[in-house]
Parts: sequence; C-alpha cells; structure tokens
Amino acid sequence: MMIREDAELHRAQRAFRCVLDAFAHPGTVHEMASAPEHPARPASLDAPLELLTRLFVDQAVTFCVADSEADAAAAYLTSETHARRVPLHDADFVVVPARADAQTACEAVAEACRGTLLSPEKGATVLMGCARLADVPESGEVAEPAVHVVALRGPGVECENRFAVDRADWVRAREARGDEFPCGIEIVLVDPDGRVVAIPRSSRATLIGDPSSMFHMKQSTQCSAIKEQMFHVKHSDVALGAFDAFDACAAKGVR
Repeated sequence: MMIREDAELHRAQRAFRCVLDAFAHPGTVHEMASAPEHPARPASLDAPLELLTRLFVDQAVTFCVADSEADAAAAYLTSETHARRVPLHDADFVVVPARADAQTACEAVAEACRGTLLSPEKGATVLMGCARLADVPESGEVAEPAVHVVALRGPGVECENRFAVDRADWVRAREARGDEFPCGIEIVLVDPDGRVVAIPRSSRATLIGDPSSMFHMKQSTQCSAIKEQMFHVKHSDVALGAFDAFDACAAKGVR
C-alpha cells in the first residue's frame, strides 16, 4: 500500500476497515471516507476507485485496467503504486472504471483468473466502478427504474442481502463463468460517493426479476444438493466398508 502522508494513512486505514466489513457482510452497502482529488489522476479513475485500488495494489502484486483508454490509468497506477501491469488473465487485481462499457466489464469478469484447486488464493479480485450503489428498503421497491436489485446468498449472509446498483453486466458475466468453490473471483463495487459492496467468491448473486438468473440459481441449487448427496453417499459407503473391516477383525479376534 503506497501511502505518502499521515492523513492519507489514516484515510486508508478507515477505508480498509470499511472494505473488511463489506467482505464480512457480503451484499451490504458500506461507505468509505471521501478521498481528495489528485490533479494527476486520469479522468477514468474517480477518487473512490483510486483509493480502493491503492488499498490492494502495490509492488508485490500485478494489475490491469479494463477500459478503452487503459494506458493513462495504468501508467498512473504504476507510478503511484509501483505495481506491475500484466494482461487481464494474469492480473491479481482487475480495475474496471465506472465509464467502461458493458462489453468491457463483461470481458473483465469473464477472463479474470479463477485460481486453481491447489492455489485458490490466486483467483483475481475485480475492483469495479459504478455510478450508483444503494441499500434496498425492506419493502424491496426501488424508486429509480435504471437501478438493478441484486440478491446475495452464501457464507456471512443470514438469509439474503439485497442492494441496488446501476449496472448488471458483472452479474451475468460472473454467473456464466461457472466457477466451483474454492476457485473463483472476488468483486468489489464502488461508486463515486465512496459506497462499496463486496461479493466474495463463495456468494451466489442473483438479479431480482431476471428469469434467466432465477433459472440458473435453481439449477445451481439442485446441482449443489446432488453433489452434497453424492458426497454423503460416498462417505457413507467408506464408513460402512470400515465397519465391515472392523467386524471382520473383531470376529477373528474372538476366534
């Protein structure tokens, strides 16, 4: 983390705590303290996205910027963090500015590294800018028609957490990846007001009101149930085999 002044250090500490809370409570909206404007910052990077990026990106990791004009933003981040820019599929962190179009955002999510079964921690983190993040009221109704409602389920979520976001391209791209835990990617959304939402790899994200998402969620749930049943059957067979072997040994001992 390349932070130069005490004020920036304290701001970064509060922001990092905010992001940790976001990961501890997936699908809930948290707010980072506002970051000052930097005259050298490219137009594609707003202050909250830069602050979020600087929390994670330093000389020990790699990154890429997914944008039609990525060179300026990448050069700026390299200068500020000393991190190395690499192709998208090799990057530890993928930065997607809010102005990136749907195709660019989808490609960033689709091609980000998923890690391996032996090294799932090598899965990438996508830092994605958006125009608007907001909590969803208990009624579930969102007044803004251009805002999508996303529901998250999984570890860290008691039942279901919902939030509103202006872009849904990442949800469909993430769903299409078909990652199986522990492999996958993390996604952190951030808007110009510093609001952040974390989507860990272990969470299931669904677009409310999207029939295709509901279908995939149902299929995914069924597949998970089948896999769990197969797991228990397999281990039950192993256990029965062990008991049979124990009984055989016991019988020999009695004789």
